[in-house]
Amino acid sequence: MKKILKTVSLLLLLTIGVLTYTGIYFDIPREKLETKYATGASQFLDLPDGARIHFRDEGEVNKPVIVLLHGFNGSLLNFERLVPLLANDFRLISLDLPGFGLTGAIPSGNYTTNSYMDTVTSITNYLGVNKFSIAGNSMGGGVAWRYAIEYPNKVEGLILLASSSVMTREDRERLEQRKDNSPIVWRLMGSSIIKKSLIYYTPKFFATQGLKTSVFNQELATEEYARQFHDLTLLEGSRKAILSMGFGSRDRMYGPEIFKKIVAPTLVIHGKEDNIIGVESSESFEKNIKHVEVKVYLETGHLPMYEDPKRTANDIIKFLNIELNNSRPSE
Repeated sequence: MKKILKTVSLLLLLTIGVLTYTGIYFDIPREKLETKYATGASQFLDLPDGARIHFRDEGEVNKPVIVLLHGFNGSLLNFERLVPLLANDFRLISLDLPGFGLTGAIPSGNYTTNSYMDTVTSITNYLGVNKFSIAGNSMGGGVAWRYAIEYPNKVEGLILLASSSVMTREDRERLEQRKDNSPIVWRLMGSSIIKKSLIYYTPKFFATQGLKTSVFNQELATEEYARQFHDLTLLEGSRKAILSMGFGSRDRMYGPEIFKKIVAPTLVIHGKEDNIIGVESSESFEKNIKHVEVKVYLETGHLPMYEDPKRTANDIIKFLNIELNNSRPSE
């Protein structure tokens, strides 16, 4: 009996040791992550509420402006493959939304869509930008289309990249069917007990598995890219902030008719193989936005600007060049 207990104890200790080694991570100090991920283009804006927003202002300063918004648990790094391809034609302002990236947790704990829209306004006002196009991926797309509705006089063009939409009954049914394909950490967050443990137990394979779920071409789910996601999640305070948000990708407050209020010319780009937000969600945009163009990319998942940056850039340049020229008064 003693031998059995000794064996069980050793196995238990070994299990705890493995879990600790592979999954329990301490917060990484801000200074360390800024040294690693804040490039020469990085800037920080301190807001009156104590938030410190990380952003980049790149491209041609006298060209039309595009504001780039990442998705849930993402960062402005998600646009790093796209920005160089647009930089000759546009001024590009990308930012880490509160709770994510090098912005991280903010004192107010306010991570709502309205708060994110206020952040966009703070950055553009600071830079003296009054009119711009706004592009968003996933959750960032939800912020973008809301912004286009709230501030129609500011938004010249709207670009939705695998964007969150609204939650219709059909969407709920499809989401239920797809739940087994969603990132494992999203499923774990459904349990309040497990959710609390994720503040400390955040193994890197969560980031790796989430990335593999997001992209169609698995060769793009690199260890380096997964490490970026994981590192930034470990910024002091970020895990608690992210877990306080939930992870819903659809706006449950509205029906598809809300999109009829969008007056900005809109380009919708969606991957045919998107496991996070099904390509069917683009139908709500196509049916309700008056001036809309929809592009469906084959063999592409949830991150078209990362998976196929060249095509994404070409479509954006072509679309905005036409729309912005049409909107300008003739001389």
